[in-house]
Amino acid sequence: MSNSSLSRLEREALYRNALERLASDAAPSVAEIARSVGLSPRQVFRLKAKCQILGPEAVSHGNRGRPSPHAAPNRVHQRVLQLFQDEFRDLDITYTQFSEIARDEHAISVSMETIRRWLIEAGLGHKPHRSRRHRRFRLRSARRGDMLFLDGSPHRWFGPDYPRSTLILAADDATGAPLYGLFEAQESLNGCFKTLYHVMLDHGLPGCLYLDRAGQFTTTRHGGIHRDQSDAQPTAFESAMQQLGIELIFADSPQARGRGERLNRSFQNRLVVELRRAGINTHEAATEYVNEQFIPRYRERFAVEPRNVASGFRPIPAGIDLRRTLCRECTRTVNSDNTIVLHRYRYQLKPPTCVRSLCYCRLIVQEWFDGSVHVFHERFGEISSEVLPSAEAVSLAANARRRGL
Repeated sequence: MSNSSLSRLEREALYRNALERLASDAAPSVAEIARSVGLSPRQVFRLKAKCQILGPEAVSHGNRGRPSPHAAPNRVHQRVLQLFQDEFRDLDITYTQFSEIARDEHAISVSMETIRRWLIEAGLGHKPHRSRRHRRFRLRSARRGDMLFLDGSPHRWFGPDYPRSTLILAADDATGAPLYGLFEAQESLNGCFKTLYHVMLDHGLPGCLYLDRAGQFTTTRHGGIHRDQSDAQPTAFESAMQQLGIELIFADSPQARGRGERLNRSFQNRLVVELRRAGINTHEAATEYVNEQFIPRYRERFAVEPRNVASGFRPIPAGIDLRRTLCRECTRTVNSDNTIVLHRYRYQLKPPTCVRSLCYCRLIVQEWFDGSVHVFHERFGEISSEVLPSAEAVSLAANARRRGL
């Protein structure tokens, strides 16, 4: 019989049983014993002689109880446990990220699996982050820029003691590389426009965007009931993408945007640890850190090569000002006092020198993603304007003056 499929303990038990049978009164022949345990007669004789000198333990493997020559030294083991307890015990860090930090910052060259086993044995480990399988596999886009993901990820990015913030992240489907991230209190149209503005300046115009059905992207709700529909009035985001020739694909579920969702979870696992270690807890500092330090390292570590090396990004057409395209736009009629009203704020217009008044003219009003308001005339271009104090502000100021007197 073959004993190659038996474990070491099972083989040792088999050998002991064979030697006991060989020492009994009705002992079978050595040849029969050898066939039953899968050894040669010579090996049985040698094993019997060894047992006469050392006893039954002679069948045990000689290395039992000895440390493996390939095992890491105990000092490294203790150093890893101490490092985790001192710096990472309160952080939801993955085993892979911890092993990378130990290697890059502390020169501890131990495999991730060994670190995982050490931490679990010491009661410091955690259950691995597992995700459900996708319902259907989708091949990546062939070229960089053919398809981008744009999504907001709400999370406690600065730790459990801080309120939830949102990371608006743009990423490439072909390579899996993040391109730009922006931290805000919550996902907004201006935040999405600002993220795309930086992506387009650095890389160009993408072929299409893969989005969820958030309200800043498309209209999907009437009377509180969700249903598929064709938009009679496109949103500001849809109008801007139509001007730039960018196709929009809307996913019906988070599972449909599997790669984008996995990227968000990866950022939530890794970036939270780095932000807390760097002591960053503001949106501005986090935006600077994620774009100047975290994303370049992440791309180098995890980005894959596209199937086609050609770029799918298109250059920005000449004469296109992205700030005037990536914005909200509406029309207003000028009042008799050369003012317009937008969101209950009144703006005083300053007519150009070539005309005396703009009364009753139809003007285009744009709200740029930086919060500024710009007024344009079809013939005269941009019209200078300034916001006037609201009636409530004037009344409060008057009351304050009276109380002061």
